[in-house]
Amino acid sequence: MQSPDFLYDVAHKDVQAPTIIKRRSYDGLSLNSAFFGFYAHAGFCSGLKQIGFRPSVIAGSSSGALIGSLIAAGIDADDIASMILALKKSDFWEGNRLTQLLKPLRHGLRRYSGMLSGAKIRSLLEPYIGGLDLSDFRIPMGVAVSNLTRGIRELRKSGNAIDLILASMTFPILFEIPVIDGDEFLDGGVVDSEPIKEMILDPSIKRIIIHDIENGRPVSDKALLRAFNGSSQIIQNETRELKDLLARKYGKQLIRIVTRTSYIHPGDMSEGRAAFEAGRQSALAHTPYLAKKKR
Repeated sequence: MQSPDFLYDVAHKDVQAPTIIKRRSYDGLSLNSAFFGFYAHAGFCSGLKQIGFRPSVIAGSSSGALIGSLIAAGIDADDIASMILALKKSDFWEGNRLTQLLKPLRHGLRRYSGMLSGAKIRSLLEPYIGGLDLSDFRIPMGVAVSNLTRGIRELRKSGNAIDLILASMTFPILFEIPVIDGDEFLDGGVVDSEPIKEMILDPSIKRIIIHDIENGRPVSDKALLRAFNGSSQIIQNETRELKDLLARKYGKQLIRIVTRTSYIHPGDMSEGRAAFEAGRQSALAHTPYLAKKKR
């Protein structure tokens, strides 16, 4: 089997020296799963635009799937910023406290799976990527999802873009569990907060830029929430270590860029603009690394 990095043309014995055809190497971008991390991710991508960095492939989980998909579809980072920074709770929240309390009774406890249907988020995304398949995007895009029916993590590279983004963003209890082609899905960040495995295994990708948001989520005083959050963190830590080992095995360079933000949630989105700017500054601060992109 010939080397993936170069090929030798030795078809004729009189060739004085081999002709070396070098394979081009590319950069991948991964946007991690973070609760309300779309502010910082949008800012990071805005910074990447300023630098002139353009990835050859993108993967994202949860909020990273949202922003990554918009970038991959060719939506300008400035337009994404305008949409995200203008976001209000009423733009995505459905009903009020009373209707939320009554919802389990209307749907039935056996069928109730979350507070929000995602219909309003779908309406927000329709003008940008409505009707598009992931495979239609200008930049190859992978959306990480947790397939509950099959009990596996998947990186979807084709399928209805909005359906898969919403599936990747299905934070437990907050959103209703979606069904796509008969399978139930949950937030991609439950099992894979930074989807980079496929990039590591892709011989054309040499560097992987990972935007990692640390959102300062406080430790809950509720035991069940502590158990869920703690379990997810353990999975993240273990899988990250395995990915690092895999990257070293395949000679891939991982560049993790961390953005620290305040904890943003539906009840308080006031720090959204600050998170956006923090993400933008994270990208700009790493200009020397990101600008050295060899093709």
